[in-house]
Amino acid sequence: GIVYDSAMNTIYVTSGNSNNVFVISGSTNQVIANISVGYIPSGIAYDSGTNTLYIANGNSSNVSVISGSTNKVIANITVGPNPEGIVYDSANNNIYVTNSGSGSAAVIGYGIVSVISGSTNKVIANISVGYVPFGIAYDSANNTIYVTSVVTYIGFGIVSVISGSTNKVIANVTVGLHPEGIAYDSDNNTIYVANYYSNNVSVISGSTNKVIANIRVGSDPVGIAYDSAMNTIYVANELPNSVSVISGSTNKVITNITVEIYPESIAYDSATNTLYVAYGNSNSVSVISGSTNEIITNIKVASSKTMEPYPIGIVYDSAMNTIYVTSGNSNNVFVIS
Repeated sequence: GIVYDSAMNTIYVTSGNSNNVFVISGSTNQVIANISVGYIPSGIAYDSGTNTLYIANGNSSNVSVISGSTNKVIANITVGPNPEGIVYDSANNNIYVTNSGSGSAAVIGYGIVSVISGSTNKVIANISVGYVPFGIAYDSANNTIYVTSVVTYIGFGIVSVISGSTNKVIANVTVGLHPEGIAYDSDNNTIYVANYYSNNVSVISGSTNKVIANIRVGSDPVGIAYDSAMNTIYVANELPNSVSVISGSTNKVITNITVEIYPESIAYDSATNTLYVAYGNSNSVSVISGSTNEIITNIKVASSKTMEPYPIGIVYDSAMNTIYVTSGNSNNVFVIS
């Protein structure tokens, strides 16, 4: 997991094998601190209002709270089993955590989203959602949280819609098989969900909480990002090695960009209208123009290819116009100008 702290111009990276969070200075690109947290830290969220970091520790069943001012753990909050996805709700100063190990039966109501108060660092609610909740997104316009999960062992998917005001599920929206990536389009008040085994993207209206379109993309879509400048959605498809470009106005695929093998994660630079795509198998990052939807260049971040697909995190630092890429097999963070 990786996140950018704009207040301190600092990057935080979770390291699952060392049970640390590495703190990188955005000014010097040097590691300035190693913070010990729980076992297998993965998801990470940043609260800019209080300059606080929240770390989901997958094998500790807790969330570590880090002060961005001191880079010290100030609290450890017990949540459900295997916390992974985490998001901060600025409207009510709450943190929402998906517990992927909390599903004990293949029916709605056995997965749990823990709600943490940012004021007290205590769990104030546990919300029942689908089996094995994973992806999570926050809609600031409606103060709503969207959580992807499955409802049977074969992977029929739902998106649970949670009111940030009441911390209750107000709708369960049926989508495709194994929904994973999720993104929110603030211009159209629309949610886009990448369904891994259905090879499509479900489009949900934020006004009605209903699916208004299912868009066929490539095989095994996983990463998804929204481009506000062009009102465009980009979807990383693992197996055909492509990025599908969807118009937010028509909800149709306008082009498919051939990329390298196993695109995993994607980041958007609004200043230059550029996309950065990181790969699990080729140790490179593609730079795509948001204006032409063409690859401008491919940047190698390691000298040899990884033998197995491995997810790589990527994030954009607007202050320094810099991209940070986590590399699981080399234990590095690569910094791209």
